[in-house]
Amino acid sequence: MKKELLKKENWVFVILFVFLFFVHLPLMTKPILTADVLLNNTYYQGYSWEISLGRFGLYIFGLLKGFISVPSFELFLSFLLIVLITFFIMKLFGIDDKISKLFTVLLMTLSPIISATLLFHYCSVPYLAAFLCGVLSVYCFYEGKNKWTRYCLPILFVVVSLSMYQAYLSLIITTFILFQIKLLVDHKMNFKKSGMYLLLCIFGIVLYLICMKISLFIFHIDMASYSNANQIGVSTFLNFPKKFIESYQLFYQMYFTNQITKNTYFYHTWIHIGIFLSFILSVGYKLIKSTIPLLHKILVVILILLIPVFLNCVIFVIADSKLQLLMSASYLVFFIFLLSFPHPRFIKLFICILFGLLFRNYWIQDQATYMTLEETYSTYYTVIDGAIKSHMNQLDQPFIVIGEIKNTNHNLTNKNYGYISDEGLFWTEYNLRKLGFERFCRQAYGLDIKYGEEKDYLTYQSDFNPDLVYEKDGNIIINLNHYTK
Repeated sequence: MKKELLKKENWVFVILFVFLFFVHLPLMTKPILTADVLLNNTYYQGYSWEISLGRFGLYIFGLLKGFISVPSFELFLSFLLIVLITFFIMKLFGIDDKISKLFTVLLMTLSPIISATLLFHYCSVPYLAAFLCGVLSVYCFYEGKNKWTRYCLPILFVVVSLSMYQAYLSLIITTFILFQIKLLVDHKMNFKKSGMYLLLCIFGIVLYLICMKISLFIFHIDMASYSNANQIGVSTFLNFPKKFIESYQLFYQMYFTNQITKNTYFYHTWIHIGIFLSFILSVGYKLIKSTIPLLHKILVVILILLIPVFLNCVIFVIADSKLQLLMSASYLVFFIFLLSFPHPRFIKLFICILFGLLFRNYWIQDQATYMTLEETYSTYYTVIDGAIKSHMNQLDQPFIVIGEIKNTNHNLTNKNYGYISDEGLFWTEYNLRKLGFERFCRQAYGLDIKYGEEKDYLTYQSDFNPDLVYEKDGNIIINLNHYTK
């Protein structure tokens, strides 16, 4: 494998690393934070929460790095993992020509799914490691040279991937199904072998569930109710008909609405329609020209029609999981598969144009997102800095931050990819806002500033005092709702 990575033609992976570095450089050089990142920046020790969600692998990863989070180092390791993911996906899907390689590199560099993952730098490395393990579980089974790599490693990779992020179950299943479509079209399908992988995958899932229960027992932690994670199991399959329909709704939301990413501002909906129509035409052309058995052709059509189900199959296991960018790795693999599919020459040019437009839009969205988050941080800093400096002699009094600053720069907010870009720096829930404010003051000023009581915070939420900063009942109130530039 080392020799393969060092081959001359793999210059493309050096380009990928360079592209990743420059496109996402703002994450290393500017104060770009979200509410989550603010709470977990520099030192992340919230692993009891992660274990309660069934992500015990994150705790193991935290132990390995001493729970320290160094953004530049985390991003460097993340870039290396993205290079490895790209390498194995290219190998699996047989992406050989230079244009497809370059487009895959651009997709893995510019996709909002990658950008959002890198943004949460305190967990980007384990998430991308889970991504890599998901791909390797399929790759090792089909490319393994002995029983250990072909049968044992896939099970191990499934367990590791799910222990980091259960949402990557969709990634594992999608990668496997898309590879089956490739095998069917290439007339290389081996149903016995495919069935064997499914058995190994199921065994890996069961082993993960056992390990999860053991981790909860060892740490004396109850399963969290967040997204109904405590309902993972057979009971969720009772809602199969409802979830089946929901998977198609999520597919529609991902590509044709602004609910998951902002599609309408960039005509993404039309670009996606063009890409999907081109893919359907290519599949139809390939099946008409192909000599594969009729039953295989029918199976290809059925699998393609069921792609939205595979892309979102985690919703069949976790009751209330909501699709967002961090969970969307399966959608990224799907687009790489579309690039790798053997398109006829008259369609390939059209596909190149459409993906070219998509990459241009992705780049704008990534940079607009980073600029939006930087501007949000700067605004919060300006307001809190003014409040603290104007009350330097009263820092023993508790501060209370109410409201939320809305980013009014529509040139940026209309162009970012959404998700957490347009949210404030502090969560609205009291305990999380308290933690966020105290962490902010400690990092920005080296001060341990007290936050007010919950009853006061809840009372002042509906306070219509027009002042930006004022005193009330012994508290210093910072009213973000009244901030104007």
